[in-house]
Amino acid sequence: LSGGVKTLILFKFNKDKIFNVSTCGDNCAKWLLKIAESEDRTVNLRHLMDFGKEPFEIRILNTNEIVHSMKELVPIAGEFV
Repeated sequence: LSGGVKTLILFKFNKDKIFNVSTCGDNCAKWLLKIAESEDRTVNLRHLMDFGKEPFEIRILNTNEIVHSMKELVPIAGEFV
């Protein structure tokens, strides 16, 4: 299994841990959102992951802001990555 797939499996079944999902790459973004639809999750990102064009809901813990699109995410996340 690739590092991204392993991280996704751990992310799915270890909800109390914080994972560095930068190792997954952008291809994991849709799966991270899917898993987080049913249960809150916290992740660490060291790059600006592309979560796509569809609306989503992400809370940025650094600022406690909730964003719903890449247009909202980029300016805030850009300060930290």
